[in-house]
Amino acid sequence: MPTKLRLHAAPATLVSLAVILALAVAGVMALSGAEAANTQPKCGDHITADTTLHHDLVNCPNNGIIIGADNVTLDLNYHTIDGDGTPAAGCDPETDFCDFGVLNRGHDGVTVVHGSEREFDIGVFVVRASHNRLLGISASGNQCCGFGFFRDTRSVIRNSSGSGSVAREGGNGIFLIESHHVRILHNSFRNNGDQGIFTADSTHNLIKGNRLSRNRFVGMHLGHPSDRNRVVHNRSVRDGGGILMDRADRNVIARNRISHPRGVPRVVGEGRKDAEGIGIDAGRGNLVAHNVVVHAGTIGIRLGIQRFAVGSDNTVVRRNRVRGSGGDAFVVNEKDHHSLLKRNVATGAGDDGFDIESRTAKLTKNRAVRNHDLGIEAVRGVIDGGGNKASGNGHPRQCTHIVCR
Repeated sequence: MPTKLRLHAAPATLVSLAVILALAVAGVMALSGAEAANTQPKCGDHITADTTLHHDLVNCPNNGIIIGADNVTLDLNYHTIDGDGTPAAGCDPETDFCDFGVLNRGHDGVTVVHGSEREFDIGVFVVRASHNRLLGISASGNQCCGFGFFRDTRSVIRNSSGSGSVAREGGNGIFLIESHHVRILHNSFRNNGDQGIFTADSTHNLIKGNRLSRNRFVGMHLGHPSDRNRVVHNRSVRDGGGILMDRADRNVIARNRISHPRGVPRVVGEGRKDAEGIGIDAGRGNLVAHNVVVHAGTIGIRLGIQRFAVGSDNTVVRRNRVRGSGGDAFVVNEKDHHSLLKRNVATGAGDDGFDIESRTAKLTKNRAVRNHDLGIEAVRGVIDGGGNKASGNGHPRQCTHIVCR
């Protein structure tokens, strides 16, 4: 079954940040040296030296803490920086930085550890910086996003969580925009209004070992152009969809486990749609390997979108296992070009194990067992790489236009 083409642009909140970057922002009095060590910062303070929070900051009307120097450590000391849940009065987001729990604008080597941010627009926002670390941070109940990186390089977010972002368009656990060589490791992104992880124009990032759950649209979205990223060993449970790539090239999607994608709610009374495990709308040279997709509501793994006449090029889909999809287990749409499907297994699909609509696709040593209709339904002219097997499928022919044993 085809899915909706969703060229998911960055939310308006994030688009306005590109304008903000060029603006001079007036600061407040900075804490430094011994003052930072001994003084509890207040809402809106700038810090220029290592600082430890000694109690919660509650109901900050605008920004929480602003980083004012390189190589600063902000230890939240297991306390919370709390916003008031409303837009900052008198602060224009088109001309100023408004309503961030921790704001780092242009400072390198900053570390934020051990605490939580909540009820801001963005929990922690890093702009035009490098070599930053967010370790053990919980960002919850923010309007836009838990964490944001804009034009950032070589930073790390680890053992943190971004949950409950409210916005239905752009409510993300974490976003990367124009950010490169960032490592997102062993975090949790749950119950966000849109996506767990969103990237755009971001390359050479490592997204590994994260848990994604019950995000409304998809667990993870690599948006145009997100190239040469590695997405490995993540788990998606009951997200709208598992992993989506849109015009993203030369990425590796490997050893992820996706279970029970639920689909995106339609209007009231019309059910859900797009409950897919892995979808590649368009892109070149991507590798999808050793993933497991279980009980996708519609399609397990999809290449291309039929009704919008777009597809990927030279995608390799290798050694994936798809079980119990509501529709087809694997789909290659007509406009997809020169993809290779090798040693994949489709079991128990509600329709076909493999639905191959592109004549340039090549199938080699795949196996389809106990699917409701055909094991492999391929168009005439598909490239038969040999060694494909089909048995116990509902249709007596087992395969069309390809040799199956």
